[in-house]
Amino acid sequence: MDCRVLFETVRRHLNLHGITCEVETGSKVTEKILAKAESETKIRLPGELREFYTTIGNGFSFFWNADANDPNSPFGSLLIPTLADLVSLYHGWREVALYTPEKAEAYEFPYTDDPRLAKQTAARMWFWLPIIQEGNGDLICIDLAVPNGPVVFHRHDWLDGGTGDDGHLLAPSWRMFLTSWASVCFQLPNNLYWPSSFTPGGGVAWDGEQFRDPYRIPGLV
Repeated sequence: MDCRVLFETVRRHLNLHGITCEVETGSKVTEKILAKAESETKIRLPGELREFYTTIGNGFSFFWNADANDPNSPFGSLLIPTLADLVSLYHGWREVALYTPEKAEAYEFPYTDDPRLAKQTAARMWFWLPIIQEGNGDLICIDLAVPNGPVVFHRHDWLDGGTGDDGHLLAPSWRMFLTSWASVCFQLPNNLYWPSSFTPGGGVAWDGEQFRDPYRIPGLV
């Protein structure tokens, strides 16, 4: 489904329930603007992400709240950075969050269950493109090392306890991720912690208790 149609479908569904959405789109993106971002990051953006920017614009936000006076009411938020912000996020990620092979070998990831797995994870992370930031430092990323650019979840504390793995698969592609999230009107998990909605082996329980009715759209996934 075209992203413009997807967002309009969500907006109309929410309007049926008396909710007004706040939607903002950036300026038009040309091939020249895309090429500049790719030159500054030295990567080729995945085709579906390039299409998103050229179709939707240079940055996008979609926000709604069922009841602004109730802090426990359902709400949804999708924020896609401008290309300039995406470039900055990518450089910051590589400078701060990643381990070179030498640093990974020296650190040894002592607080993980499997330091060998952690070193493999650290190597995989060099190919991730962060695109959506969570308030606690977690990130939703696109894995550039895999065809079609699957969307993965980065836990900021992955190396502080746990198995030594990171990068839970959210969706096999950028478009599938947006479509799946749109099926719950871009709600954040009820407890605001994405891993609580994950399914074993990859995926998100979009039909689970972390996403509330009536803010679901049947038939999108």
